[in-house]
Amino acid sequence: MSKIDDSIDSLPDSHAATDDTAPHSAEPEMDQVVITMPAKLKRALIAIWLFIRSLFTGEIIINPSVSKGYDYLAYIAFLMLVSIVTLFSSLHMQIRENHLSEQVRLTRERAVRTEEQRIKATTHSAIVKSLKERGIELTDCHEPVTIIKQK
Repeated sequence: MSKIDDSIDSLPDSHAATDDTAPHSAEPEMDQVVITMPAKLKRALIAIWLFIRSLFTGEIIINPSVSKGYDYLAYIAFLMLVSIVTLFSSLHMQIRENHLSEQVRLTRERAVRTEEQRIKATTHSAIVKSLKERGIELTDCHEPVTIIKQK
């Protein structure tokens, strides 16, 4: 026979009366030990069980306390839809912005290369070389350069 903690109410009320004929009334047998749940815990477990059952059976839809909140549920669903549309719209705009910035970068590179080619083509030696290929002789002016000021 094992000892039972005295802090737990281990016997139901029907067994609470002491029996003088029982050899060990202080230590009840293991088959006599009954642990009762508090009433609040039982009610809470039953409420949870009924809620879960109503979720799976669909009875929650016709529950009057839930039907009062349909307006709020519709509003929340609408806000979620707006949030999703906004998210995808911003993602689309970000992809478009990345694509356009890549095109701007490529256009700048092309402009720099074109400018380099223009500068190379307009240098004095390039012009002299181009004119020699055409058979035109270029003579340089040896006089000092004068700047004409406009009034």
